[in-house]
Amino acid sequence: MKRRTFILLLLVCAAAFAAALWGSLSCGARLEQAHLAPAQEQHLRGLIYFHFAVSQLAILGVVILMWLRHYRWKRYYLLVSYNEKGLSLDPPGIRMPRARVYRCHLGNLSTATLPPADAPVLVYPMFMQSGSSSGIRLTTAIRAAYTARAEQPQLYYQPVLGASPWLAEAAAAVIRPLLQEESGVLVVAHGSNLPEPPPEPRLFCRRLRELLPGTEVSCGYFHQQPEAADVLRCMSSRHILLLPFLLTEGLHTSRDLPTEQDAAACGKTLLRLPVAAALLTSHAQTPQP
Repeated sequence: MKRRTFILLLLVCAAAFAAALWGSLSCGARLEQAHLAPAQEQHLRGLIYFHFAVSQLAILGVVILMWLRHYRWKRYYLLVSYNEKGLSLDPPGIRMPRARVYRCHLGNLSTATLPPADAPVLVYPMFMQSGSSSGIRLTTAIRAAYTARAEQPQLYYQPVLGASPWLAEAAAAVIRPLLQEESGVLVVAHGSNLPEPPPEPRLFCRRLRELLPGTEVSCGYFHQQPEAADVLRCMSSRHILLLPFLLTEGLHTSRDLPTEQDAAACGKTLLRLPVAAALLTSHAQTPQP
């Protein structure tokens, strides 16, 4: 149940209780009047019983809502990042009770504090792309960690972070002020050993094109075709905004991305943006043109 719906239903129950209380008091005051006909007196007493029943139903409704909110629909949230650097990230657009959020990374799942097994566990892979690490490796590690504790919770795996539409919106908000004439965006993603590239980078680029109409948005990879350097040379834009489709700054950002020298060699300028995941945090530092 969404928070807004929960609050609205609570307000309805409160209004029903207040109306029933006011109706009972009003009918009681009228009963004290002299010279009431027997039929009127019987009608007023019936209204008092009715208002009493409504007030009890309102109280029962509040109890049911609280039960649904805190017990029947209780959830835990397990955020698993690829490494320690991504532990501070949150799934964008999702409000989670702090007391029910558990964080770990792929390397310490066997020793990390995991959610209890008394309620379903929503697993959020804080990975930029789907693949073996966010798939078989992750599910196997979580299953082994719970098996060691002799527990079998209900696990519900959510899409990886890179599939979130909020990611493209955050990137578009950073890119808009930096756009010049003949500006384009080059999204560089990690390669994969899968038979075909993961869909998240191209999905991200498609959303970015919708949010930045008229802007050239291209996708390239390192360690996979099409290579980012080749895509850079083929882009028609002269001013390139380079957006690494990565979780955190690391070895790849310092070694495998196209450089300003690469852009100058083909008559272009290049401005590197923060990694895509960093755009979701309030600490992202946006370079100025």
